[in-house]
Amino acid sequence: MLPRMPDGRRPNPVRRRVPGELSTAEFLRGVLDAARARLPDQLQHLETRHQGSLIKLWRDDPAIHFEMAVHHGRGRVELALHFETRDAERNRRLLEYVAEDLQFLKEALGVGVEAEPWDKGWTRLYLTRPVERLGTEEQAKLAVAFAEFIEVIEPIRQEAQHAVDSA
Repeated sequence: MLPRMPDGRRPNPVRRRVPGELSTAEFLRGVLDAARARLPDQLQHLETRHQGSLIKLWRDDPAIHFEMAVHHGRGRVELALHFETRDAERNRRLLEYVAEDLQFLKEALGVGVEAEPWDKGWTRLYLTRPVERLGTEEQAKLAVAFAEFIEVIEPIRQEAQHAVDSA
């Protein structure tokens, strides 16, 4: 067990790559490229950003984006739609609109899909998947899952923004 820091938290363990494993940056670049290639034509022009252990894709507003984040300490990857505007009420209303389709989303993407308020007045719709190593096989599987996540949710996200912003 790791000793606690003065503030009571445990330090993050140092993660070491095993032979044949990709760096986090290589892994995410590959997921992003493969996921984009799988998206239909109308979603090919999403803007992207790679930041450390996560990638983001969005259409108009980078504060409302799809995200895939690697959580090394938990051995999981999060696939999410984040509403991170500066307006907490708008974030809440956007999530409520999307969450009306939660049963459909669970059937389409898996029972692990959850919708919740989050940090700083933000909200998110997300699911997590296990990832034990950052290899090419895992990269390919997650690219398919991320592309599917985006393709299924994007029409609902567009409806939510239209409904909330025109109300």
